[in-house]
Formats: sequence, structure tokens, C-alpha cells
Amino acid sequence: MKVSIIILNFKCPSCSGHQYRLSSFDVTTKNPHGAVCIFCKSIMHASYRDANVSARC
Repeated sequence: MKVSIIILNFKCPSCSGHQYRLSSFDVTTKNPHGAVCIFCKSIMHASYRDANVSARC
């Protein structure tokens, strides 16, 4: 059986940082994950990667 896992990588467009905080108060239509850069407080951009994993039952 194959299980599809989506991996999110966040990157700041302003300072190219990868450290962020998640908050439900920061969720908007432009920021659906609520991720904000801890350095410059910009909205983080998410990149998606699909990791196909075979699961044994």
C-alpha cells in the first residue's frame, strides 16, 4: 500500500530565513498556514514536496 505524504518547506521571501512560528491569529487568505518569519515578521512562502512512502501492513 502506498501512502502519500506532503512535506512543507517554509522560506522567507524577505530575508531568506527558514525559522518561523505558526499562529492561528496569522491565518489569512494569503497566509493559509499562519507561518511568520521570526526575524523580520514577513509571511513565509511554502513549497510543497510529495514523499511517496510504501507502508507495510
